[in-house]
Amino acid sequence: MIRHLFTVIWNERKNNGWIWAELFLASICLWFIIDYFYVLGNVVHRPLGYDISHTYRIDMSELSSNSDGYITPSEKKTTTGEDLLLIMERVRHYSGIEAVSLSKSAQPYSATGYSGTMNYQQLYYKDTISITAQEYLVTPSFFEVFHNSADLKVNRLLSQALRPGAVVLSADAKDELMGISASCGEQIKIGQDVKSATLTAICSPVRWSEYFKSNYCFYRLLSEADIAEYINADNFSNYELCVRVDSEHDVRFADNFMLDMSDRLRVGNLYLMEVRPSSILRKAVVAPEESNIMARSILSVFILFNIFLGISGTFMFRTQYRWAEMGLRIAMGSSKAGLRSFLITEGLILLTLAIIPAILVDLNMGVAELIDIKWEPFVTFRFIIGLVCTYLVMSFVIIIGIWYPAYQVMHIEPVDALREE
Repeated sequence: MIRHLFTVIWNERKNNGWIWAELFLASICLWFIIDYFYVLGNVVHRPLGYDISHTYRIDMSELSSNSDGYITPSEKKTTTGEDLLLIMERVRHYSGIEAVSLSKSAQPYSATGYSGTMNYQQLYYKDTISITAQEYLVTPSFFEVFHNSADLKVNRLLSQALRPGAVVLSADAKDELMGISASCGEQIKIGQDVKSATLTAICSPVRWSEYFKSNYCFYRLLSEADIAEYINADNFSNYELCVRVDSEHDVRFADNFMLDMSDRLRVGNLYLMEVRPSSILRKAVVAPEESNIMARSILSVFILFNIFLGISGTFMFRTQYRWAEMGLRIAMGSSKAGLRSFLITEGLILLTLAIIPAILVDLNMGVAELIDIKWEPFVTFRFIIGLVCTYLVMSFVIIIGIWYPAYQVMHIEPVDALREE
């Protein structure tokens, strides 16, 4: 039967040539679209390295020198950092608070390429191997606020591992810098002029947002002594005071907290300015990327709709046009099921003949990086997945285009077909 099908296709090569060209171009467009959404789906569903649900950022501010109640430097007996530590202690005892953390350029969705607040350091291992990684200065409770792991025990262990002279390194950074076989206890040098730190724990890779690959990063301790000594009016705004709230109290938490704690958090020259859920910060960061994805998705759906109509319509018209031939085959003894199989197989052979040269075009597009590689490199598995999905989708469209008119052909009388022939 296959040999006979190739003979039929060759005899109809003039008409089949246009169908082949349509399938060739459509398969390239469809592969490009499927590849994009495959990679997008992969990157969106990877772990972020944090969980912002039930988390809030407490924004504090400092009175200006002409404000009522301002304490002059000569009268003030505590530093801004000491005032902040007292505020953290009071926040920790507020009803519903599970954990409180202070960090510098580490809050999820804050230290990204959009904010420009990233702090990078060069990490050295055995003085010969180095990588550039993003530095997060955090208090130990940071891992209990933002849950680097879905396992709460792991987060507590990470908090305990963050101590003076220690560093917590992301798994991808550890593998790149030290190799897969390396473990905790190794010495890592941070920058050229900083003493070596001990690797005490390995955390999950961290990403800026759902639409970025993970960045090499590491965590260092922001101790109470550092907070008290180094935080002042000039750098105060660089630090993030964040909390995690239990689900039972996470109902109008921001409003209730502002109402209950505004007076209690008036310490030194600091005062409570605003309480914001982390989701607001996330929305501001991912909005540009989601807008771009939405535009591409709408365009892709439009192209897919046209591909569906074009291919299914072509094969529908082609099958209806050949009703006399099909009726003659029935009159000559072909079964209805066999005839339907004949038409569908012929369509799939045409698709296969078009897909083969399209594979070369798709491969060159991938090698030339004309597709999205910011989320995932172009590898063999990615290429094969795109091809298989493209072939399956187009096969389905061809079958849809053939099945209904073929079903109608099955009900014609052989005498009518013979008379027409």
